[in-house]
Amino acid sequence: MLACCVNKKTFILMSLILVFLTSITAYAKNILPIEIESLASKHGIPLDNLSIIVQPVDSEIQLISLNSNVYRSPASVTKLFTAYVAIDYLGPDFTWTTKVFSSDAINDGVVDSLIFQGGGDPYITIERLKLMVSELRNLGIHTIKNGLIVEQEFFQQPQISTAVFDDDPLRPYNVMHTSFLVNSNKIDFIVNKKSSNTIQIEPVFLPEGLSFLDRLEIGAGSCGNFRDDVNFTEIIQEKYPPHTVIVLTGMYPGNCDSFEHDISLTDANHYFFGAFKRLWLESGGNFTGYIREGNAKLFDHPLVSFDSATLAEIVTESIKESDNLISRHIFLSFNQSLGKKNYKTSRKIMKKVLRNNGIKITNSTFIENGSGLSRKTKIRPETILDLLQAMKQHSSSDILLNSLPVSGVDGSLEDKYQTDLLKKRLKLKTGTLDGVSGLAGFITGLSGKDYIFVFIHNDIPDYSYRISPFREALLNWVVDDIN
Repeated sequence: MLACCVNKKTFILMSLILVFLTSITAYAKNILPIEIESLASKHGIPLDNLSIIVQPVDSEIQLISLNSNVYRSPASVTKLFTAYVAIDYLGPDFTWTTKVFSSDAINDGVVDSLIFQGGGDPYITIERLKLMVSELRNLGIHTIKNGLIVEQEFFQQPQISTAVFDDDPLRPYNVMHTSFLVNSNKIDFIVNKKSSNTIQIEPVFLPEGLSFLDRLEIGAGSCGNFRDDVNFTEIIQEKYPPHTVIVLTGMYPGNCDSFEHDISLTDANHYFFGAFKRLWLESGGNFTGYIREGNAKLFDHPLVSFDSATLAEIVTESIKESDNLISRHIFLSFNQSLGKKNYKTSRKIMKKVLRNNGIKITNSTFIENGSGLSRKTKIRPETILDLLQAMKQHSSSDILLNSLPVSGVDGSLEDKYQTDLLKKRLKLKTGTLDGVSGLAGFITGLSGKDYIFVFIHNDIPDYSYRISPFREALLNWVVDDIN
C-alpha cells in the first residue's frame, strides 16, 4: 500500500517536472519583445503565420525568436543554400564548358553542320554567343549547309511544363533547366504608345524566326496596370523552319507612354537557332537548314570549347537578381561524377555538405529544386540562421556575403527600403511567392552593430492583410538598434 502511494506521488512529481521543463522550452523558443507583438497586432498579422529570428552577429543570444523551428515555405531564400553548397563543394573557380564540333572537315570553310554539346552553362548571354560566333568564323568557317545539332544530355532531371507553376509559361522566372540554352531564351523589348494611339514594339535583340503581333486595345489605366492587363501568347507556325509569333492581347493602359518588359520562349533549341543564325548572318556567313538534337559523343575532337564565367560570378548573379534558372543549373551541377545529374542526387549532396559544415538540417527539410520556385520546399528558420552563420565563417565569405542584395542599391532590393534609415543597411536575400514573404541576411544598425535577420511569413488564405507595412516597421526597429 505504501509502495503504491510512493509510486503515485513519484508519478505526479515527474509529471509536474515534465510540464515545467516543457513550458521552459516553449518559452525559450519564442522570444518576442512587446514592441513587435504590438506591431503585429496593429497590422492584424497572426503570429502563427510568422517566423522571425534576430540575433547579433557577435552573440548567441537571440533578441527575437518566433516560431524558429516551424517548417516554412521560404521561396527564393532557398537560393542561399544552393549558393553556399556550390561554393563549398564545387569551389568558386568552377566553370561549365560548352563544346562545338563539326560534322565534317572545315578546310574549305564549308561544313554540313555544327554540333553544340551542352555542358549546363546557365549564363550564355547574347554577348558571349557573339564571341562564340566570332571564334568559329576565325577558324575559317563561312558556310553552314545543314543547320545545327545540339546535345541536351548534361542534365537527367525531367522537365515539367513551365505552365504548371502559375499558368504563365512565358515569364522568365519559369524557364526550365536545359543542358544548352542561350540568354535564358529571353526577349527584352519596349512597348511604346505613339501619338497616333498606335502601339510599337521595339525588341533589344530579336532572333531570326521570331516576330510580334500586336492585337492590343488602348484603354484606361497607368503603367502599373500593364502586367495585369496585357497578355502574351506564343504561337509556333507549322512551316520549315518554324516561325514563332508572340501575340499581344488585352488592354494597353492609355496613360503609359512606354513600358519595358521581357518574356522567355519555351523552346530552348528554337531560341538558340534563331539567335545563332542572326549573329552568323550578321558576321557575313552563310546559313541554311534548321536545328535538331543529336549525340556529340560521336565526334572526337571539338573545334572549340567555351568556358562559362566562374561560379563566383554566376552565384552573385543568381542571388542578386534572384535568378531561378541559374540556381536550378547550379543545384543540378553538384554531382560532377558519372552519376545522374538530377534533383534527388543534388539533395543528397546538399544535405551532406551542410551537415559537414555544422548546419543543422533535419531529414524533414525538403529542397525541391534549389531555386525556391516551389510549393514543396520546407525549411526551418533555425536552419537558415545556421546557414547565415556558416556563410559568415566560410573561407569564401566575401563572395557569399557580397552576393546579397543591398537595400536601395542593387539586385532585388534596388528599388526597396530607400528611406534614410534603411538604405544601404540591409543585405538580405528576398523570397516571394503568392502567400510567401521571406528575407534572410544581415542588418547593420545605426550604431554599427550587425544583426543576423531571418523573416519568413506564410499566409493563411482565411486572413486578409498586407505584410509589407509590418515587415518594414520590423526592419526599422532592428536598424534603430532594437530601441
